[in-house]
Amino acid sequence: MTRLLLTIFAAIAVWLGVRIEPARADTDYDPASESWNGLSQLVQAARDTGVRVDTPQRLDVGTLTPRDALLLVYPTGPLPVEGISGFLKAGGRVALADDYGTGATLLAAYQITRRAPEAASGLRLRGNDALLVARPESTHPLTEGVGALVTNHPEQVYHRELDPLFSFDRTGSALVLAGAVGQGRLVALGDPSALINNMLQFRGNRRFAANLVRYLAGGRGGRLVIVTGATPIVGRFGEPGADRPLHDLRSAIERFAHATLPPLAVQLGAMVLSAILLVIAATALPRRTPYDGTGMFARLPHAGGLVGRIDYFRDGKGDFLQPTMVYKFELEGEIVRRMGLTGQTILRDLLVELRARGLPEPHITAVRALLLELDDLHRRQDRPPGPPRVTAARFGDMVRRGEALLARLDDRTVHAR
Repeated sequence: MTRLLLTIFAAIAVWLGVRIEPARADTDYDPASESWNGLSQLVQAARDTGVRVDTPQRLDVGTLTPRDALLLVYPTGPLPVEGISGFLKAGGRVALADDYGTGATLLAAYQITRRAPEAASGLRLRGNDALLVARPESTHPLTEGVGALVTNHPEQVYHRELDPLFSFDRTGSALVLAGAVGQGRLVALGDPSALINNMLQFRGNRRFAANLVRYLAGGRGGRLVIVTGATPIVGRFGEPGADRPLHDLRSAIERFAHATLPPLAVQLGAMVLSAILLVIAATALPRRTPYDGTGMFARLPHAGGLVGRIDYFRDGKGDFLQPTMVYKFELEGEIVRRMGLTGQTILRDLLVELRARGLPEPHITAVRALLLELDDLHRRQDRPPGPPRVTAARFGDMVRRGEALLARLDDRTVHAR
């Protein structure tokens, strides 16, 4: 009876003339595209259910929370497997819809393999071997109300301990798998085309897409983040900005602020930091952050260089003026970079731009106070009666305020005009 229904389903699809084409153009899987190979219907269906959908041009995994969900559709760039795994373990939910992209690296971390379907007896739409029809195999939120899923040049997915949710035939050639990872959930779908606008003309595909949205993000209070194609995905979960060249240096300096250092260690540390300042302190707000070079401050395989020295200096008290100056220039350069500003930027112009981007006035006041405090220390370091002294507590406070500012600049409402 089931096979008869599927045969009728295929015949109706032929009668309707639903166009099935390989999805591989430059605009494939574009969340904003209303073309046959876009994802606009999926995005709209999610928003209609009250789910907040984000489609970033670049995703820092460190900005995700355990309540968020991540849908990866045919990724073609490198994936930060460690960062995504941390997100999953903390309670996040991830769906990977991929056949020939780079998603295999993420699947391999969970012993899931991908290969051409072995479905000699499976149903084919219009008799086309590329248009296999998958049927539900078990009871699951993803299979609810779905009689069949039409695919387009799919791959099958396999895990020795996971039963297929949808398969192409009774031999277990799976299209969809789902399993727990820590507190989170991972879904593997062997065909991203099943979610495009063209394929959502099929009732089963449309219902599956709705099920997927609810399973990933429904009732969890977080976002559904959709990332496709070559969109960069970077970072480590729980550490916003971990891909930035100075992330580890910043962390080390912050630890340095809470350390007690012997006088000799303080002098050595100040000498090293002063040498760096001679390289980067040409302007107050540079055109680009001076830390973009891949070689400068690269993480070493062993504790060494500046980061290693800072980790070593832990047993005495000292003056933190020079580390403060390093952080001043790093912070200012990062502000310029994140806001996309060019040329020499003065504080007044920066505050005007922050207001234009919707930053609340109390936050703007805090930005102004921090940058003026850092500028005052910079001016006074070469004036009589001598350089000002910066305590560990004050240095740590400025670092925390600076990091809070950078976190606000990452908020979508600040970047929106």
